Amino acid sequence: MIEKALLGVIGLATLAALTLICVGAAGYALFAVLAGPIGAAGAAAILALVCALLLAGAVLATRGKGPAVPQVLQEDDSLTARAFGLARQHPLAASGAAVLVTIVAGVLAVKNPKVIATALSAYLAGRSSSRP
Repeated sequence: MIEKALLGVIGLATLAALTLICVGAAGYALFAVLAGPIGAAGAAAILALVCALLLAGAVLATRGKGPAVPQVLQEDDSLTARAFGLARQHPLAASGAAVLVTIVAGVLAVKNPKVIATALSAYLAGRSSSRP
């Protein structure tokens, strides 16, 4: 269960990071195309307008269309079930949280690699002890 959750978080973080890279590259390309004819300030204004329109479209498209939470998850009071239920209802917020967790883990790994090594060794020890 934990492995599936961890793989899900890693997958969401990867998708969110790749999406951010693609959006950034597309924004830079649009800025570079528009900067010549209308100048840098005009290109930035048009880019901001395009981003605002895309964001408004995404909000309107996903508004109220979240999948219904199954009855089993509604009756289960565990923290994990509620967290997965919230992630299913709000996928954009879940991907943002996954990106934030990934950034925090990266900063933690850079600042103090012993904490990550300890967590990884505890995970691997627990995984090896559960095998027959």
